Amino acid sequence: MLSPAESNTTMELKEIEPGLSAYVCSKSGGNWIPLQNYLDWKQKVPEAPGTPPANHAPELGDDSKRRAFVCPESGRLMIRYKVGRGLNFHVDVSPVTGGIWLDRGEWEALKSQGLHIELNHIFTASYQREVRNAEYEEKLTLAFADRIGPEDFAKVDGFKTWLMAHPKARDICVYLQHNLPEKSE
Repeated sequence: MLSPAESNTTMELKEIEPGLSAYVCSKSGGNWIPLQNYLDWKQKVPEAPGTPPANHAPELGDDSKRRAFVCPESGRLMIRYKVGRGLNFHVDVSPVTGGIWLDRGEWEALKSQGLHIELNHIFTASYQREVRNAEYEEKLTLAFADRIGPEDFAKVDGFKTWLMAHPKARDICVYLQHNLPEKSE
């Protein structure tokens, strides 16, 4: 089977985890994980959400500009899904076979966040919506920090934390809104 990343390189079947066989590209270091291999492995591995391994994930750059790969099994273009949750890369999946392509270091990064156990969830609409919402919130926060200034933003953010925990938060917001000046700069 030829590598999606290095079209002239034949991949070798190797165990990347005990009981999980994947095709490994010797040139790019990427892994092609057939869907059935992953599902069989996942059934045997005890799930431990919230307890990722202690090892640190490799630093992986933003791959959003990288071209789409071709599935080594079907010959069709793969679909890219943003991982999120602190990981700034995409995972490629074949819409035909369900196989998964991971670039060098991505498996280790997924493991560092405990996402290797729920890899197939990354491809769901609800997961992708969470990723988009988190990105939106982060951009919104950065925009307000820039508009308000770092020192004042820290105060506002601290107030927000206090307010969200307050039992009369809604009343406080109404009071503040009612007492805001007509025009603020």
